[in-house]
Amino acid sequence: MKKIILIFALFLIATTVANARSFKAVVRTESNQANEQMVELEDLISEDSFDGKYFKIVKGKSNDAVKFDAEADLVFRAATSYYHLTLARNYFINKVKSEYVSKIEKMVIRIEHTNQFSELGHFAHDNLDPQFNNALTVPAGKGLSSRGIQPWGPEIWFRAKKKTHISDLNTNNLANQEFKVLMRGFRNQIHMQSLQRFLASSVSVMVSGASNSNPFSVDSLIRTVGSSLIMEFGYQFIDPITKATSRKWYWLDTALIPEIIYHEYSHAALADHLVLSHSTAIIEGMADFFAGQIAGSPKLAKHIKKYNTFNGKNAKKKQDYVIQFEMSEYANTDFVFGLLWEMKNILGEEKGEAFMYDLRKRLTTNSTIRGQLVDGLIKTCEAVCDRPFIDKINILKALNLKGI
Repeated sequence: MKKIILIFALFLIATTVANARSFKAVVRTESNQANEQMVELEDLISEDSFDGKYFKIVKGKSNDAVKFDAEADLVFRAATSYYHLTLARNYFINKVKSEYVSKIEKMVIRIEHTNQFSELGHFAHDNLDPQFNNALTVPAGKGLSSRGIQPWGPEIWFRAKKKTHISDLNTNNLANQEFKVLMRGFRNQIHMQSLQRFLASSVSVMVSGASNSNPFSVDSLIRTVGSSLIMEFGYQFIDPITKATSRKWYWLDTALIPEIIYHEYSHAALADHLVLSHSTAIIEGMADFFAGQIAGSPKLAKHIKKYNTFNGKNAKKKQDYVIQFEMSEYANTDFVFGLLWEMKNILGEEKGEAFMYDLRKRLTTNSTIRGQLVDGLIKTCEAVCDRPFIDKINILKALNLKGI
């Protein structure tokens, strides 16, 4: 009997050693700063690689899990992604009570992966526009048996980081465009004020015959149109001035940024209704909301400049609705994230969290902000709110203040 107990105890110890290992990873402190700390990885089923019960971390197109004794940077990325993916899965299982997530089979997580996604071939050809500085959650595929391509399940791809010069970035900076629109309006207003002052001065001279103030003199012209000249100079040269004074190089190490890891797993967790097909404001905003919930913060990818030179997202950013937010080019703006975060605050933390998870059932990937999202918010409230009449009024008031 004693031998059996001893053998069983040794088995438990061996299982514990195999299932939990400590590694260095990026974690958030209580003040939302990013630090490198030792963490314990749970549910590992391998004694020498990042192969777990729910996640297998591989490099690039490989099907083999990253070894514990691989190069230090690769192990660091593998450990960080595995650790935060586990936190994300535990959130949806334990907090949201998602039956769908509990049934998701083990996911393959690809780090430092540069291939584009192919719906038929899984991976696009190596020479076809390699991808860097981003992350992607891909849907399951049937494969292509005639080409020897096996079926695959849902996967998350964390791209390799690449130092990129500002001149090579191809982005649609909505914030910059909005600023230029404001500048253009302000410029026109300044020009009109200058013209009005000039005309008023000219009329005054002609009517009163005053000679001590000549509107056509050099001094008068400078005083009258000086502000217009300064405004016009700033408006015309805003782009080169911005480029000259801003950061020149950018990179994004997505496997080391907790909120990006949460965001990508949220895509997989919400895929029972928000199908992974393309990027839209709704699908990105919903993933942002749950990433913020897992992180416990309305700020995503902030204060982590060692791994990320972009500015992240902020749910508390003041933004009014504009039609451009419906376009796929602007799917990753802060607007929907901020709108959903405000809805949660209206309903309360516990109710708001459950509300947003229920909301997904009334949305699709192709839903629009002004259409299905607004309708979904009202119908979800009718179904789950404790005070549907009052809560719907508060929701509609908040939507109105957002310009919707």
